[in-house]
Amino acid sequence: MSGALLALGLALVFFGALGAAILPDLFLRLHASTKCGVTGTATFLIGLMLRAGAPGAIARLVLILLFVFLTAPLVPHILAVAHLREQEPPERPS
Repeated sequence: MSGALLALGLALVFFGALGAAILPDLFLRLHASTKCGVTGTATFLIGLMLRAGAPGAIARLVLILLFVFLTAPLVPHILAVAHLREQEPPERPS
């Protein structure tokens, strides 16, 4: 079971990186990298938790997972807000 979760996590992270490389728009790239990156990392870490035997190792992996869930949305949000502020406002019809 843990091997399947590790492989699934790696595949999700790969597709997130692929989406960030080939998608045309900044917002689509941020969406692909964030969604696939977080779910892939979470799946991979859960697979590692199932494989780890020591409770201390599992506790460290839970802390890493919590850190990923808390910090992963911040960078794409900051990038999207900065991108929107740099664009010119759309013209309004008179």
